[in-house]
Amino acid sequence: MREGPGKERSAGAIEDQVLVERVLGGDNRAFEKLVEKYKKRIYYLAYKMTRDHDSADELAQESFVKAYQALSRFKKGYSFYTWIYRICVNLSINFLKKERNSVSTDLISDGELLQFSKNVSNQLESMITSEQATLVKEALERIPPDQKAVFILRTYENMTYEEIATVMSCSIGTVMSRLFRARHKLRGVLAAAESEKDISDENM
Repeated sequence: MREGPGKERSAGAIEDQVLVERVLGGDNRAFEKLVEKYKKRIYYLAYKMTRDHDSADELAQESFVKAYQALSRFKKGYSFYTWIYRICVNLSINFLKKERNSVSTDLISDGELLQFSKNVSNQLESMITSEQATLVKEALERIPPDQKAVFILRTYENMTYEEIATVMSCSIGTVMSRLFRARHKLRGVLAAAESEKDISDENM
């Protein structure tokens, strides 16, 4: 299983901190090393959010520009990896909201969260690599950007709830709520597709 960003961060945090300090000391080549280290991951994160290569490329570049401009405010001991992810996610969400004028609804009861079983969520995530992968990706385009971001960070980036909360600047409860909403909507789309397939098979 691919290691999530938490493990990668613990292994590379010291190296990143040294590079950040070098940049703040006037060594721009050190920032180029940070860009080289994370540019592919940031690009693919933006692409998963937008499903458009040009937009993803622009968002990735803008993420690093904003990171460089705000580097003097970077907190010592904080993860650069998480920080650049946060910048990219925020830019991607803002981009999608402008494109779609989407509105997020995060309110959900604890009872509903408990009713959403682990087996069902695992079954849904296993479909990401199955024949229904294309359908899931298309369904992701129809859910609010902040819910989409949480689903991508959890499913594709293998982040913990705590890590997602840090990236999204929200509570763990909000992360769970958004993830529940995203999975619920995706399950609905998949169920509808299966129903249509069964009807089609019966008519053959």
